[in-house]
Amino acid sequence: MATIPADRTDPDVALVLACYEAYARGDIDAAVAALHPDVEWIEPEEFPGGGRRTGPAAVAQYLRDSHALWRELTSEPTPYRRGEEIVIVHRIHGRLADGTPHEMTAADVFTLRHGRVVRMHAYADPADVL
Repeated sequence: MATIPADRTDPDVALVLACYEAYARGDIDAAVAALHPDVEWIEPEEFPGGGRRTGPAAVAQYLRDSHALWRELTSEPTPYRRGEEIVIVHRIHGRLADGTPHEMTAADVFTLRHGRVVRMHAYADPADVL
């Protein structure tokens, strides 16, 4: 299935991008507000704290821990559509808590139903998705 640039005015795309904006400013409650109560959230094992989580509270804790790794953080999400899925190529850069410059790019694949995120699967290498 082809992955194409997404229309940022698409309500589902706008919802997901709002979550990234909330994460970037450290507002984790807003970042998880659109998650379904039974959301499945999968981060690559090689990421700090990576693995599978279920439910908004578990995802919120992961995002808090992840955000705490950064002293300065710039988030640059680029949305794509792949059928019903929203793929975000997420470039993140800044300074880690110890002052070390760091940058990374990952891909996050979202499944939404009725305006709620029901699943997110992240990939360390965007080429694995695109």
